Amino acid sequence: MTALLEFLWWGFVLLRGRAPVNTRRAQLVAVLAALALAAPARAKSANVVLITIDTVRADRVGCYGYRQAHTPNLDALAREGVLFETAVTAVPLTLPSHCTILTGIYPTLHGVRDNLGYALGDSPPTLATLLKGRGYLTAAFVGADVLNPQRGLNRGFDTYSAPFHRKMGRDNPLAFNLQDLQRPAGDVIRDALEWMSKRPARSRKPFFVWIHLYDPHTPYDPPPRFRAMLRDPYDGEIAYADDAVGEFLAYLKEHGLYDSSLIIAASDHGESFGEHGEYTHGYFIYDTTLLVPLIIKPPAGSGIPHRKIHAPVRTVDIAPTILQILGGTPLSVMQGSGLLSLMRGKSSETQAKFSYSETLYPNEFGWSSLRAIRNDRFKYIEAPRPELYDLVADPRESHNLVQNRPATASELKLQLETLIARITPKVPPPRPKVSPADVKILASLGYVGGSIPPIVDNAGGSLPDPKDELGTFKKLFTTTQMATQGHCDLAIPLLARLTQEQPGLFLGHMTLAKCELVTGNNHAAEPALNSALRIRPDNLEALFYRGICEFQQGRLEESLSSLRAVEKALPDEPYVHFYVASIYERQGLAEQALAEYQDCASIDPSFEVAVYKVGYFLAKKGQYPEAIVQFKKVIALDPENASAHHNLALALAKSGNDAAAQPEFEAACRLSPSFCPEPGKP
Repeated sequence: MTALLEFLWWGFVLLRGRAPVNTRRAQLVAVLAALALAAPARAKSANVVLITIDTVRADRVGCYGYRQAHTPNLDALAREGVLFETAVTAVPLTLPSHCTILTGIYPTLHGVRDNLGYALGDSPPTLATLLKGRGYLTAAFVGADVLNPQRGLNRGFDTYSAPFHRKMGRDNPLAFNLQDLQRPAGDVIRDALEWMSKRPARSRKPFFVWIHLYDPHTPYDPPPRFRAMLRDPYDGEIAYADDAVGEFLAYLKEHGLYDSSLIIAASDHGESFGEHGEYTHGYFIYDTTLLVPLIIKPPAGSGIPHRKIHAPVRTVDIAPTILQILGGTPLSVMQGSGLLSLMRGKSSETQAKFSYSETLYPNEFGWSSLRAIRNDRFKYIEAPRPELYDLVADPRESHNLVQNRPATASELKLQLETLIARITPKVPPPRPKVSPADVKILASLGYVGGSIPPIVDNAGGSLPDPKDELGTFKKLFTTTQMATQGHCDLAIPLLARLTQEQPGLFLGHMTLAKCELVTGNNHAAEPALNSALRIRPDNLEALFYRGICEFQQGRLEESLSSLRAVEKALPDEPYVHFYVASIYERQGLAEQALAEYQDCASIDPSFEVAVYKVGYFLAKKGQYPEAIVQFKKVIALDPENASAHHNLALALAKSGNDAAAQPEFEAACRLSPSFCPEPGKP
């Protein structure tokens, strides 16, 4: 008989007993109190599943009232758990938002302020480190390179699955294919289910699984079934992600794990579709990108009823709430508040009265950052031209009330300044150093940005207001998207005009230079790079591309000098080592080239072309066993790499292993006719 049935049985016995009524009532109260205490004890070892679906605004999910939605699995989860109607993210960008979700700490303190150039350090503790310390098995399965292990969120996870790599075989190794940098929801879920199925069958260890699905992020391209189901491709992407979530939840139910698990479904940020002139997210901090779905399905026996909660909560509250439901207390370093009392229908003295949000994304363009504070009615945005909105009367934030309600604006401004002082470290962290490869990767993922380290100015200072620069941003966004999609020929004239109109726009010159390089017009790229370096002389991305430009023009010593300067600041940047190796290779310095390619492959084992080059140079030295190892690594990364199969076959044949070489020769021939033997020759 379960503990619950035992309690119910004794309650029945007490009610029917012969003791006086008052005594029986007191005894029953004691039983019910014991039952209430017993529930958290069982929850202490509950499995935890955290599902974050990227870029989902709350008002596009069925359980939030959107009639066009097809989200049956999230809707069912909401019917069995607690739905928070007003959940506010701390920042409308993927990496810093997830760092906040997994630490319960605002970006100002955990230090990750943008997608670009940042990584979570060795502190603060994350949910994974805390739960691993309590004996949990921990695993994460992420859907995009923006959350790769180098970003620091892998701390505490036994398994951190982020299988993104840079394939070889392209004319420009910095031109990434979107499929190399993200994976569809179905693949992420299959990866997670494979891990689940391999857990020891009788393991008593609970598990913490984090699943990140990237699909609703731009570009919106759902599978055909979901595109046909819904007119809006964004809705189709959400429906596809929901379907994948359903597959994972079905596994939990089939294996008797669903009821006893604590399941949290949320998003990192929303999406804007032209409201306030913004498309996608990150540039402004209006509610289109700040309000996200948040659903918590508690473990069975927790005593938490199904309900909808209208009171504003925050994504920074997720981690402390998980710890509370598991019977612990939030860490003192956590700036979020546990929501357990609120979920049980009680008012909580610890429930935060304010939500804080920020974006430093405009800093990348040389414009002011934005910060906001909100209570249950008003929202104040600190900017060079500040904004105040009555969210009850004006949920679309259409009417700026700063002039109409100066006292309210002043009060919230003071509260914002007080809050910022409380959540900001006294010693500012060092300015991040931005990798040129990261800039390119994020552009391939639809993130338009530069390599300028964020200035982290006080919003409302001397920098231009992002509202006033929206037209310039849209031009940059459009041209960068053209370039990323392989249409530099269309982007170049637009960028040339933009840089003439805005000669101080660093990103305009940089994007123009990169487009000229891609199209092979190195002599046109050089003046654009020089203009960028005049604006920002210490910019590593501009210096890196100047080195590439010099390399393409055959000015190898100048290129080596430029790249070594970048290497001094970014010693672990694989692309610098790759191009330095390429210079040595062109100069005929095989040993130096091999050493640099080895450094590149050591820093990034998924850098396919570098691993291939290591094998190639080892084979040239006659070190065939070592070369065989490298070519096999390349094939593991890309089974359709014909050159790797061919060179593996040659190395095997040179080692006297003709039997193993033959199928590799055949694979190379099958993949590329150029590796097939001529007729009449073996």
